[in-house]
Amino acid sequence: MKISFDVHLPFVLPYENGIKLVSAYPGAKYSLEFNTYDKAIIINNEMILEEKKCTVISVIVMPIEEFTKDVETDKILRDVVVNTINHLNVLFDALRIDQELNHIHNITIADFPMYIEMFIDEDESPYLYITKPQDIMSSEKKISKEYLMKSGSLMKLRDDHPQIFLVEKFYASAKSRLYREQFIEAIIDLQTSFEIFIRNTHHLILLKKGAKEEELKIASSIRFRKVIEKHIASEFNVKLDFSTSDTPIKDWYNKLYRIRNEIVHEGRVEISGYEAYEALDAYDSVRNYIADLLQNADYLNDTGKVDLSIFKKNNESGVDYETVINNLKEQGIIDKDLEFINFKNK
Repeated sequence: MKISFDVHLPFVLPYENGIKLVSAYPGAKYSLEFNTYDKAIIINNEMILEEKKCTVISVIVMPIEEFTKDVETDKILRDVVVNTINHLNVLFDALRIDQELNHIHNITIADFPMYIEMFIDEDESPYLYITKPQDIMSSEKKISKEYLMKSGSLMKLRDDHPQIFLVEKFYASAKSRLYREQFIEAIIDLQTSFEIFIRNTHHLILLKKGAKEEELKIASSIRFRKVIEKHIASEFNVKLDFSTSDTPIKDWYNKLYRIRNEIVHEGRVEISGYEAYEALDAYDSVRNYIADLLQNADYLNDTGKVDLSIFKKNNESGVDYETVINNLKEQGIIDKDLEFINFKNK
């Protein structure tokens, strides 16, 4: 089987037009032909800057029969797109290392248009492949005033309690990376979120017991594994041994923590979508499990939230928001009937 399609890059590569690069792997052969196209630069709704030259790569992929026999066309094309992105990113890594082309960045599925034309073998009619089906659905969603107010509250949380905010930031980043099929980065973000969550959990336990700032600093230096297996486990009288526990901690250890360590410490460079989504499920399960332990022990309120007042604020800005809003209204920057949002974290 031969599958061909074009990849329009948002930057230019230093290749002469028409040059080809051919690579062979156990699972497929790749042929890349480099040319240029004109990319328009938008300044505002009415003005378009003169077009700039960018690179378009005409890709031909020839996967081995073992990977395509009795497999649905949609799955074949999806695997081809994902593998091609990985292949191109290795090329971009090499160019940055060898030629110091720092304007070149790795691409994701988000850099592709909504649809791409893919030709299979010698068919004259292209297969219209949808690269981002979620974008079609999300374009119909409108953010209400209530949701915008919640976003403002989260922005304030980042200023006041960054250690709490970062748990959600890395978790949301991981899910976004899964959507863009950046599986390695998703694994790292998930584990980063969980490690901050565990540290926050340990601090919450200590603060509830009256710990002072110096005790919290000492606790922060305790090895991550020891925090879970000894300190949190003893607090709730549960067994949280990474490899033998019959709780969700064992799944998290096998499906997220070990894979993350293989990436960071052993140089693993390939993660399948199946493994990445299994890691997400393991993360959700273990975090919910620990949250249930906290709530059952009255560390959380009835809605499952922590009382943020127990944590020290990162800063006291002293900003009088009502005065700021009134000044902006007087200067005509915002409407006088604009509703004031009071950013408070509860």
